[in-house]
Amino acid sequence: MSNAVKLQTQLATGKKFTSPSENVAVGQQLAEFDRKNIDAAAYTSNMNMSSSLLSQADTTLDSVYTQMQRATELTVRASNGSLSVQDRKVIGDEMKAVVDTLIGLGNVTDSNGRSLFGSASGDAAITKNTDGTFTYNTAPSLSEVPIADNMSIQPTETAARIFQSPAGDTLAILSQLAAALQGGDPTGESARGALDKVNSATDQVSIVQASVGARAARVELQQTLQENVSADREELRSSLEDTDMTATAAEFAKTMTILNATQSSFSKLSQLSLFSYLR
Repeated sequence: MSNAVKLQTQLATGKKFTSPSENVAVGQQLAEFDRKNIDAAAYTSNMNMSSSLLSQADTTLDSVYTQMQRATELTVRASNGSLSVQDRKVIGDEMKAVVDTLIGLGNVTDSNGRSLFGSASGDAAITKNTDGTFTYNTAPSLSEVPIADNMSIQPTETAARIFQSPAGDTLAILSQLAAALQGGDPTGESARGALDKVNSATDQVSIVQASVGARAARVELQQTLQENVSADREELRSSLEDTDMTATAAEFAKTMTILNATQSSFSKLSQLSLFSYLR
């Protein structure tokens, strides 16, 4: 009778066990699966967040690179000795507009309203000071977030790394060049002197963007790996705890047939014994 009840419970619940104590080894495995699932949920959340931030960073850096290419073009044009002072003033005005655009891109915010390239406190990534210098309100590096056991990743970049190249502060270089051109550079010497620095600054943006792209690819790969591992874990879990409905139903029917037959035989024997006693 107890076996029939157990089979009936398995059919009703869809589970082989109603309590870990029924099979301690399997119960321990299922508990471990629960822990793994909790970790996986946290890692998935971190990966989704990182993927979103890295994607936005990559798109923004595309725009930064485009502006840096424009700055390079303007610098090359301004270095042409045949241009007039007025021509260079016009280029200087456009260079200043490039700087303003770069500051705006550097201060872009994420979906939560926080500075994408700034500090955790939410301060703007770049501040232009009254003396023409620039302050980067970012730590030397950003905190990493775990995306798997013993694996973490930096989900975005710092404005300081984007706009500070081996040649110096990119925005300061471009601002100083813009001011020199607007002030009436007669020969284009300011542009010729700045060209290597501008090229270095452009290369720095490419380096940072390549790093962002590599991390985004790493997150994407880890997302795929985790999805596969989670699917395998759920399949194994199902094999351990889920009721095989077909086999269990057949076993239940067989058990009930035997039980009914046993009860019928017992009833007949009881009646026969009672008849003999009455005689």
